[in-house]
Order: sequence, then structure tokens, then C-alpha cells
Amino acid sequence: MRNIYDFYNLIGRNMKNIRCKKHESQEKFAENIDMSRGFISQIESPGVKTGVSLDTLYLISQKYNIDIREFFDGYEEFMKNKNTK
Repeated sequence: MRNIYDFYNLIGRNMKNIRCKKHESQEKFAENIDMSRGFISQIESPGVKTGVSLDTLYLISQKYNIDIREFFDGYEEFMKNKNTK
């Protein structure tokens, strides 16, 4: 069964995709949202048990003018397969 950390990994993958679409390094991305590069690295790393707050996702979506729902892309598939892990 999946757990909350699988959900955090989904958000982390999406955050990395968003960052890469903006052609920014983790360092530049972190600087732009006033966070550490290490924190961004933890969020984006699969298997690391670090979550991210809704406040942080909202801040990023506002800063980069993106729809906050982009962080949850794949959620429907995630929920369909929630009992497969």
C-alpha cells in the first residue's frame, strides 16, 4: 500500500519538471523562492521522506505564474494505483 511519502515523491517529480521547464538550477530556483538548495534537492529526490507545505507550493506557483495544480499532475493515476505498492 502506498503512503504519504509516495505522494510527496509525486509532488517532488512535478516540482523538478516545473523547475526544468523554467531552465533553472536547483540553486537558482531555491534563491528565487528564498529557500535552501538542499531543501529543493530533498523534495525532488525520490525516496527522501521530505514533504512540502501548501504554502510553499502556493508561493512557487505565484512566483512562476503557474497553476498550483501542476504540482499534482498524475494524482488521478496515483490514486488508481494506490494499492499496488
